[in-house]
Amino acid sequence: MTEITTEDINNAILTGIVKMLQIMKDVRDQGDDLNTIDFDEVIEMRMRDMTDTRIYYSTQEANDEDNQ
Repeated sequence: MTEITTEDINNAILTGIVKMLQIMKDVRDQGDDLNTIDFDEVIEMRMRDMTDTRIYYSTQEANDEDNQ
């Protein structure tokens, strides 16, 4: 098994940002209000799309360490 690199984490974060922006664009294009997005639901959907959640949890651990 390969080790997760900083580049992998950065790519995962950027992928998440791009996906979120695409979702926001799609909502706006459909004429809906961006204030009505259920972000908890979107997060849940994206988590289900991930084949390997280790990168996500690694970023969460890094956030927790930064906040201490």
